[in-house]
Amino acid sequence: MVFSKVQVEFPSHMKKSDFYFPELDTLRFLAFLMVLVHHSPFWKSIEIWRTFSKYGWMGVDLFLCLSAFLFTRLLFVEFKETGSVHIKNFYIRRAFRIWPLYFFFVILMASLTIYQYGINQQVVLRTLGLATFTDDFLSASDGYNTVILFSSHLWTISYEEQVYLVIPWLLRKLYQMKKMMVALLLTGMALTGTITRAVMIYNNIDHPDIWVLPFTHFESVIGGILIGLGVFDDFLKRIPSILWLIVGIIALWQVTELPNVNEVQWKLMLTYPLVGIGMSLIIYSVMQNGFWMLSNLMRNPITGYLGKISYGLYVYHLLGVNIAYSIANRFVDPQRLLFHPASVLFLAFLITTLLSAVSYQILERPFLRMKDRFTIIKSRPV
Repeated sequence: MVFSKVQVEFPSHMKKSDFYFPELDTLRFLAFLMVLVHHSPFWKSIEIWRTFSKYGWMGVDLFLCLSAFLFTRLLFVEFKETGSVHIKNFYIRRAFRIWPLYFFFVILMASLTIYQYGINQQVVLRTLGLATFTDDFLSASDGYNTVILFSSHLWTISYEEQVYLVIPWLLRKLYQMKKMMVALLLTGMALTGTITRAVMIYNNIDHPDIWVLPFTHFESVIGGILIGLGVFDDFLKRIPSILWLIVGIIALWQVTELPNVNEVQWKLMLTYPLVGIGMSLIIYSVMQNGFWMLSNLMRNPITGYLGKISYGLYVYHLLGVNIAYSIANRFVDPQRLLFHPASVLFLAFLITTLLSAVSYQILERPFLRMKDRFTIIKSRPV
């Protein structure tokens, strides 16, 4: 019923106590792959690769939607089993997962920047922005963080940390509400963000202001929450999940027919919602386990492992791309418009994967074991 309380249904192949979705690890890896292609030199290549490169930023939205979906489901199980959401433990778990690798990388890159270029006001400011998880706001006011080496993508970590501050409090309330009230509340939040975005477009605000701020770039997060809560399950289940997957892919493809996010104009009012809808429907479809071939493909152990280390893949990838450029330029003529960018992409993938695998084993895994002490509902094995 429309007015029933939030009641999450789990896929038939898993138990509530076994909170692990191997399919989503493959989606994490695909999200990283989109971002890697976006930051690789395909803009001069053939048309199809140019399109993938130009719109690979959508991988960020897939990451955001996945995070929102997973936390909504995970905290719901905790709420049902314990009667509450343990917010302090949630914050501690997030700190153990995010902070060790993040601060290691920030300290390393800030030190390398100072070593190569010296210290100045901008270096101090942008390092503080990274350290305080406010780099998205600094990116909105001063542009992407190109001051600290290989750190221009880390605004997303600031964005996510800000979402993490709010989401457990919000979800604890939503779990006690009827589905209609949940839909109305989240619609109101989305409407507020949409109006804010419209005002910014009207005032010709520069890129990346809209893109980097959570209150103007929100659809994928809200979509993940809605799918995680099962708000529209009664409607969605009337149609085979494979069709929703196709609709989601079509929505994303339509985005490539619109101006890119760096072109601040009124058509952005379509771009962000289409991406949010597309990513939400893709996650919903994958979670339904209704198409055996897709399900088996998404549980591939190789992509599953790469999804497990996807946080490291994302953090290290600009460093990996830079090293790959240096190697490829020595052996491949940059004028070879297909072979050169393909070489850079291949090398960047290998280098980034190696860095991330080592980082996961040596740096991240010990903290993930500590994180388990504050975990009520077990998820992915360390």
